[in-house]
Amino acid sequence: MKILVPYVGELDPLDMRMMKIIEFLGLSSETLALPNGVDFATFLEKTVPDDCRCLLVNPRVMKQWIRADRVPTELIGFLLSRFSQLLVHGLMVDSFHNELVSCLSQGRLRAVDVAEGTGLAYSVDKEINHICKSFAGLSFGPSNPANDHVLRPSAIDALVRHVISIGGLPLMAAVRVENAEVLFVASEDVADITEDVGTLALSDYFSRFVPHVMALRYFGGDDCWLPPSPQACIVVDDPLLRKKYGFLDFDSLLSLTRKHRFHTTIAFIPYNFRRTSPRIVQMFHENSGYLSLCFHGNDHTDSEFASTDGSFLNTALCRAEERMSLLEQMTGLRPDKVMVFPQGKFSVDAMRVLRNHNFYGAVNTEPCPPGETVRVTIADLSQPAVLRYAGFPLFIRRKIGDTRDEDIAFNIFFGKPVLVVEHHQIFQHPEALLELVARINSIAPGIAWRSLGEIASNSVLTRQCTEGMNHVRAYSGTIRIVNHSTSVLQYLLEWPVYSGREDILRVTNGAETCNAFEVGDDRIRLPLQLSSGSDGTFSLVYRNGSLPAMKVGIGWHCQAFLRRRLSEFRDNYLSKNQSVLSSAKWFQRRFLKV
Repeated sequence: MKILVPYVGELDPLDMRMMKIIEFLGLSSETLALPNGVDFATFLEKTVPDDCRCLLVNPRVMKQWIRADRVPTELIGFLLSRFSQLLVHGLMVDSFHNELVSCLSQGRLRAVDVAEGTGLAYSVDKEINHICKSFAGLSFGPSNPANDHVLRPSAIDALVRHVISIGGLPLMAAVRVENAEVLFVASEDVADITEDVGTLALSDYFSRFVPHVMALRYFGGDDCWLPPSPQACIVVDDPLLRKKYGFLDFDSLLSLTRKHRFHTTIAFIPYNFRRTSPRIVQMFHENSGYLSLCFHGNDHTDSEFASTDGSFLNTALCRAEERMSLLEQMTGLRPDKVMVFPQGKFSVDAMRVLRNHNFYGAVNTEPCPPGETVRVTIADLSQPAVLRYAGFPLFIRRKIGDTRDEDIAFNIFFGKPVLVVEHHQIFQHPEALLELVARINSIAPGIAWRSLGEIASNSVLTRQCTEGMNHVRAYSGTIRIVNHSTSVLQYLLEWPVYSGREDILRVTNGAETCNAFEVGDDRIRLPLQLSSGSDGTFSLVYRNGSLPAMKVGIGWHCQAFLRRRLSEFRDNYLSKNQSVLSSAKWFQRRFLKV
């Protein structure tokens, strides 16, 4: 689908930002210069390309072109008959904006107005989930009075659908007029998706971004990059595979996962590979749909993966892989090649080393390395994973107290997995965890609860790039594709690759090498074909020969031993005595940084 973007003189800044969103969604746009002093409808009839059925309407551009307060009737008639889809955006409290809205809605909407009141929430209609998707039925906020306006209907009209409302009046409305569907977004500004999000909450930029994406994805359909079915996982950091660790009891955990329908991944410290209970190992084997393992550092010493020393990082990761390999040999358990960073600290160098060790991805609570001036943008956070660091995927997780309904909906809407992190303490009173699981299951009925490895290998966006061709964008080094149809399907699989192309050895499908891949400036593409009911697991394979390993001395082992034992003593004993725990935490911060 191609979207027509008119302009007078030069592109309006709002439309330039809209074109970034259009491209981000996988759609295409075409600009059209509007000359002054012409018969409006006649000019458009002669110049609008035949393949443009969607028009972006910016009232500021229309006012500059028409140079009058009244909108010509013949122009409105042409727009509503020529275009089947119109997106009206950048609306302000202005007489011309009122006139344009009234004309394009055929009088059903009469004005753009101020949203009266303070602290008003966004309310998303639960019946319009074909536009709103995961946001349908939610209320959250506060709204943004500096940016948000409302549309005033002429009367109660079933043909005016209030997609998103503020104080009972639509911020976003959909109107069917003759053969055209018109979407109005009464947001004065449009977000720049290259804008640094920083510490902004979703409600700070929601109205400048999400309604526009809703409208474009609704109009664009399968031509847009679309997420697959939603995914979720609870991640619990640190426990050993023993019956109890702190407040965590594995028998109780398994019972909760079965009863409340969720999956738990234990972020396992490789240092502990020998310290496992055969009974708990058997529990993991028998309940792989509910329990799994991934990497959690190596020794879990302070800031071990925040280092910028490539040799140190390579040595630590090699040791972690050796230990997890021994764990697999002894127990048969295979941890997912996903790294959860200890203490939430990582470096860009660590991401590069993980990529070259062919990990699926990394998981962290913060999207930025601590102490580094890295800009994380709206676009970065509106994809399944952040790819800013050496092109290696970083999946973002949240603590229970920081996971709001709108954040869950945002993740699902953009194909981001819903990842929740906690430690053993949550199981002292697990009600908050179970309440969150219930909210996730309510917002996304049928959500797939999976291990981190499964989530990474299913983290894709898809679209129809040409008739009969399925375009798949991968957000993990290893991706699984399944053909659920009854016929042979053609796919074009691509990995965005921003650095390290020279380190790519090959692309594989399982054990077989795929020779048809192409390396471009910013992506790798692999055309492939899958027969009905078949699947493939496709991987980028990197070489890792550039970093030397370090020799590990007795000091390293002693430090790791001390830190691990003190941490376990804290979790298993001190955590159950609050006054003693407070004193121990002070001692830890002051002297040990465990």
